[in-house]
Amino acid sequence: MNLENNDELEKFKSYMHERFNELERDSRGTAWDFVGLSVSLDYLASLTKIKVKVKVKVKQREELRWQPGREYFTIFINEFFPEAYSQFTYRNGSNDLPEQMYRTLRCGLAHAFSLDGEPGGHGRTGSIMIGHGKGNLIPAQKAPPRDDTVILNFIPFINDVRTALNNLIEAARSDPRLKERLLKRIRAQPPLQLILE
Repeated sequence: MNLENNDELEKFKSYMHERFNELERDSRGTAWDFVGLSVSLDYLASLTKIKVKVKVKVKQREELRWQPGREYFTIFINEFFPEAYSQFTYRNGSNDLPEQMYRTLRCGLAHAFSLDGEPGGHGRTGSIMIGHGKGNLIPAQKAPPRDDTVILNFIPFINDVRTALNNLIEAARSDPRLKERLLKRIRAQPPLQLILE
Protein backbone atom coordinates (compact mmCIF):
# COMPACT_ATOMS: atom_id res chain seq x y z
CA MET A 1 0.00 0.00 0.00
CA ASN A 2 1.35 3.38 -1.00
CA LEU A 3 0.92 5.61 2.05
CA GLU A 4 1.59 8.75 0.01
CA ASN A 5 -1.35 8.01 -2.31
CA ASN A 6 -3.64 7.29 0.63
CA ASP A 7 -2.54 10.54 2.25
CA GLU A 8 -3.42 12.38 -0.97
CA LEU A 9 -6.83 10.71 -1.05
CA GLU A 10 -7.43 11.66 2.57
CA LYS A 11 -6.29 15.25 1.92
CA PHE A 12 -8.67 15.47 -1.05
CA LYS A 13 -11.55 13.96 0.95
CA SER A 14 -10.97 16.43 3.82
CA TYR A 15 -10.76 19.31 1.37
CA MET A 16 -14.07 18.39 -0.27
CA HIS A 17 -15.77 17.95 3.12
CA GLU A 18 -14.56 21.43 4.07
CA ARG A 19 -16.17 22.81 0.88
CA PHE A 20 -19.44 20.98 1.64
CA ASN A 21 -19.34 22.37 5.18
CA GLU A 22 -18.89 25.87 3.72
CA LEU A 23 -21.83 25.36 1.37
CA GLU A 24 -24.01 24.21 4.25
CA ARG A 25 -22.81 26.94 6.66
CA ASP A 26 -23.24 29.72 4.10
CA SER A 27 -26.56 28.46 2.72
CA ARG A 28 -29.03 31.26 2.14
CA GLY A 29 -31.89 29.04 1.05
CA THR A 30 -31.50 29.96 -2.62
CA ALA A 31 -30.74 28.19 -5.89
CA TRP A 32 -27.07 29.23 -5.46
CA ASP A 33 -26.70 26.49 -2.85
CA PHE A 34 -27.59 23.94 -5.52
CA VAL A 35 -25.37 25.56 -8.15
CA GLY A 36 -22.31 25.06 -5.94
CA LEU A 37 -23.39 21.55 -5.02
CA SER A 38 -24.10 20.62 -8.66
CA VAL A 39 -20.67 21.84 -9.77
CA SER A 40 -19.07 19.81 -6.96
CA LEU A 41 -21.10 16.74 -7.91
CA ASP A 42 -20.09 17.09 -11.56
CA TYR A 43 -16.43 17.33 -10.52
CA LEU A 44 -16.63 14.23 -8.32
CA ALA A 45 -18.34 12.23 -11.06
CA SER A 46 -15.76 13.35 -13.64
CA LEU A 47 -12.98 11.86 -11.52
CA THR A 48 -14.30 8.39 -12.32
CA LYS A 49 -14.50 8.67 -16.11
CA ILE A 50 -12.52 6.19 -18.17
CA LYS A 51 -11.59 5.74 -21.79
CA VAL A 52 -13.84 3.32 -23.65
CA LYS A 53 -13.77 1.80 -27.13
CA VAL A 54 -16.08 3.63 -29.49
CA LYS A 55 -16.90 2.57 -33.03
CA VAL A 56 -16.24 5.49 -35.35
CA LYS A 57 -18.52 5.20 -38.39
CA VAL A 58 -16.55 7.54 -40.63
CA LYS A 59 -13.27 5.71 -40.07
CA GLN A 60 -14.87 2.23 -39.78
CA ARG A 61 -12.81 1.33 -36.73
CA GLU A 62 -12.78 1.54 -32.96
CA GLU A 63 -11.01 4.28 -31.02
CA LEU A 64 -10.45 4.93 -27.35
CA ARG A 65 -12.35 7.99 -26.20
CA TRP A 66 -13.45 9.39 -22.87
CA GLN A 67 -16.83 8.20 -21.65
CA PRO A 68 -19.65 10.58 -22.41
CA GLY A 69 -20.69 12.74 -19.44
CA ARG A 70 -24.07 11.05 -19.15
CA GLU A 71 -22.41 7.67 -18.80
CA TYR A 72 -19.84 8.43 -16.11
CA PHE A 73 -22.24 10.72 -14.22
CA THR A 74 -25.05 8.15 -14.00
CA ILE A 75 -22.58 5.38 -13.12
CA PHE A 76 -21.25 7.59 -10.32
CA ILE A 77 -24.78 8.13 -8.94
CA ASN A 78 -25.64 4.43 -9.22
CA GLU A 79 -22.40 3.21 -7.61
CA PHE A 80 -21.63 5.76 -4.92
CA PHE A 81 -24.87 7.46 -3.86
CA PRO A 82 -27.28 5.85 -1.41
CA GLU A 83 -29.27 3.11 -3.14
CA ALA A 84 -32.49 5.15 -2.90
CA TYR A 85 -31.30 7.22 -5.90
CA SER A 86 -30.86 4.29 -8.28
CA GLN A 87 -34.04 2.65 -6.97
CA PHE A 88 -36.25 5.75 -7.11
CA THR A 89 -39.28 5.32 -9.38
CA TYR A 90 -41.30 8.28 -10.58
CA ARG A 91 -45.08 7.99 -10.41
CA ASN A 92 -45.12 7.67 -14.21
CA GLY A 93 -43.04 4.47 -13.85
CA SER A 94 -39.71 5.92 -14.99
CA ASN A 95 -36.72 4.62 -13.02
CA ASP A 96 -34.20 7.15 -14.31
CA LEU A 97 -33.41 9.57 -11.49
CA PRO A 98 -29.62 9.37 -12.12
CA GLU A 99 -30.25 10.33 -15.78
CA GLN A 100 -32.55 13.18 -14.72
CA MET A 101 -29.91 14.38 -12.24
CA TYR A 102 -27.41 14.44 -15.11
CA ARG A 103 -29.79 16.34 -17.41
CA THR A 104 -31.10 18.75 -14.75
CA LEU A 105 -28.31 19.29 -12.21
CA ARG A 106 -25.22 18.80 -14.38
CA CYS A 107 -26.31 19.89 -17.88
CA GLY A 108 -29.00 22.27 -16.67
CA LEU A 109 -27.97 23.91 -13.41
CA ALA A 110 -24.15 23.54 -13.46
CA HIS A 111 -23.59 24.07 -17.20
CA ALA A 112 -26.55 26.18 -18.36
CA PHE A 113 -27.78 27.91 -15.17
CA SER A 114 -31.24 26.49 -15.70
CA LEU A 115 -33.40 23.75 -14.23
CA ASP A 116 -34.89 22.97 -17.64
CA GLY A 117 -32.12 20.51 -18.37
CA GLU A 118 -30.49 19.75 -21.65
CA PRO A 119 -32.52 20.84 -24.69
CA GLY A 120 -33.32 17.96 -27.01
CA GLY A 121 -31.86 15.46 -24.56
CA HIS A 122 -33.55 12.85 -22.47
CA GLY A 123 -34.26 15.24 -19.64
CA ARG A 124 -37.85 15.84 -18.66
CA THR A 125 -38.54 19.45 -17.73
CA GLY A 126 -39.72 19.49 -14.15
CA SER A 127 -38.43 16.00 -13.30
CA ILE A 128 -36.43 17.51 -10.42
CA MET A 129 -37.42 20.33 -8.11
CA ILE A 130 -35.01 21.77 -5.56
CA GLY A 131 -35.83 23.11 -2.14
CA HIS A 132 -34.69 23.67 1.41
CA GLY A 133 -37.08 21.42 3.33
CA LYS A 134 -36.27 18.52 5.60
CA GLY A 135 -36.97 15.36 3.58
CA ASN A 136 -35.37 14.17 0.39
CA LEU A 137 -36.39 12.20 -2.69
CA ILE A 138 -39.98 13.29 -2.15
CA PRO A 139 -42.25 12.35 -5.06
CA ALA A 140 -44.52 15.18 -6.15
CA GLN A 141 -47.01 15.68 -8.95
CA LYS A 142 -46.75 18.76 -11.11
CA ALA A 143 -49.61 20.19 -13.08
CA PRO A 144 -50.11 18.64 -16.55
CA PRO A 145 -48.66 18.46 -19.12
CA ARG A 146 -45.44 17.94 -17.11
CA ASP A 147 -44.48 14.52 -15.80
CA ASP A 148 -44.25 14.00 -12.11
CA THR A 149 -41.21 15.22 -10.22
CA VAL A 150 -38.94 14.51 -7.27
CA ILE A 151 -37.98 17.11 -4.71
CA LEU A 152 -34.33 17.27 -3.65
CA ASN A 153 -33.89 19.29 -0.47
CA PHE A 154 -30.52 20.88 0.16
CA ILE A 155 -29.38 19.50 3.54
CA PRO A 156 -30.38 15.85 2.92
CA PHE A 157 -28.97 16.10 -0.62
CA ILE A 158 -25.63 17.55 0.47
CA ASN A 159 -25.40 14.76 3.04
CA ASP A 160 -25.93 12.21 0.25
CA VAL A 161 -23.17 13.88 -1.80
CA ARG A 162 -20.91 13.58 1.26
CA THR A 163 -21.81 9.88 1.43
CA ALA A 164 -20.96 9.48 -2.26
CA LEU A 165 -17.57 11.13 -1.69
CA ASN A 166 -16.84 8.82 1.25
CA ASN A 167 -17.90 5.77 -0.78
CA LEU A 168 -15.74 6.88 -3.71
CA ILE A 169 -12.65 7.28 -1.53
CA GLU A 170 -13.24 3.93 0.18
CA ALA A 171 -13.62 2.23 -3.22
CA ALA A 172 -10.38 3.86 -4.40
CA ARG A 173 -8.50 2.54 -1.37
CA SER A 174 -9.29 -1.04 -2.43
CA ASP A 175 -9.11 -0.55 -6.22
CA PRO A 176 -5.62 0.50 -7.40
CA ARG A 177 -6.84 1.44 -10.90
CA LEU A 178 -9.60 3.67 -9.54
CA LYS A 179 -7.17 5.22 -7.04
CA GLU A 180 -4.66 6.02 -9.79
CA ARG A 181 -7.40 7.46 -12.02
CA LEU A 182 -8.66 9.70 -9.21
CA LEU A 183 -5.21 10.90 -8.23
CA LYS A 184 -4.20 11.56 -11.83
CA ARG A 185 -7.32 13.70 -12.40
CA ILE A 186 -7.05 15.49 -9.04
CA ARG A 187 -3.38 16.30 -9.70
CA ALA A 188 -4.11 17.48 -13.25
CA GLN A 189 -7.18 19.53 -12.28
CA PRO A 190 -7.17 20.20 -8.55
CA PRO A 191 -10.41 21.77 -7.34
CA LEU A 192 -10.07 25.50 -6.58
CA GLN A 193 -7.14 26.02 -4.17
CA LEU A 194 -6.33 22.39 -3.33
CA ILE A 195 -2.65 21.76 -4.00
CA LEU A 196 -1.30 18.26 -3.61
CA GLU A 197 2.45 18.26 -3.20
